[in-house]
Amino acid sequence: MTRALVLALAVLVALPAFARTVAGVSLADSATARDGTALVLHGAGLREKFFFDIYVGALYLPSGGQSVEAILERDRPARVEMHFVYDEVSREQLAEAWREGFRDNNPAERREAVAGRLERFVALFPAAVEGDVLALEYVPGDGTRVSVNGEPRGTIAGRDFFRALLGVFLGPEPADRSMKAGMLGR
Repeated sequence: MTRALVLALAVLVALPAFARTVAGVSLADSATARDGTALVLHGAGLREKFFFDIYVGALYLPSGGQSVEAILERDRPARVEMHFVYDEVSREQLAEAWREGFRDNNPAERREAVAGRLERFVALFPAAVEGDVLALEYVPGDGTRVSVNGEPRGTIAGRDFFRALLGVFLGPEPADRSMKAGMLGR
């Protein structure tokens, strides 16, 4: 009996820890930023459009329980993951969604400041299919690295860019209010 209990505990310790499952996607309860900062799952939610599940958005920060204002204003490592559950979202659809999200959630002066970088950012994305994971990871002094299924695609410089990018998910007109609430841990 004791041997079986020890074996069961060893197996549990060896498995990755999953904090939450959203729309069938198991999300890790933590991640490590490129600079070594430990990040915790702040929250996650489902992006829906026209009654279709599109992707699960997850927000990782150095600590949980942050207000939207604190998240948007602090210059610290962070990670947003998009776990696609829809059959396919074309490159063009992703590009239009990014542009619309930046436009709807950032004042004109911020949009103007990041406009060229937004176009470089948009160019980093291929079509996304079910099972793909797009990661957007910000490290102060380095910028926002875009990875697709763990493969780095490029880095966009600037804290102002990442702040504008977070606005797409957490701003006043997010693509999905329910996903925003989930990413904020509500």
